[in-house]
Amino acid sequence: MSKSEPSRSVRPTGRRGGPFESDETTIDAEAALELLSDDHARRVLDALDEEPLPASDLVERIDSSRATVYRRLDSLESAGLVRSSISVRADGHHRQQYRVAVDRVRLGVGSDGIAVEAAD
Repeated sequence: MSKSEPSRSVRPTGRRGGPFESDETTIDAEAALELLSDDHARRVLDALDEEPLPASDLVERIDSSRATVYRRLDSLESAGLVRSSISVRADGHHRQQYRVAVDRVRLGVGSDGIAVEAAD
């Protein structure tokens, strides 16, 4: 690997080399790698891979503290691995719901640094 700065982020791609629409999330390579090595973050991703969930349901599902779940959700969303949206319940209350933002993450290590390629 050269001494140049590693790639920090890439645009998600649906096929190798092809960018999604401009409103798609950018994946932060360094943050994604760090989060994927974190047990709590992986448990959040595993639960969200089954179905979109609000944070309160995630707390119960993965048996973690509320603070831990919210910290991981914030980090995962900032890294581009999770997206949130507002859902309206039948009783009219609104709540934020989270889902996995990509189907796959591929790691590339080359002479120009580390790159993360994601597809959704």
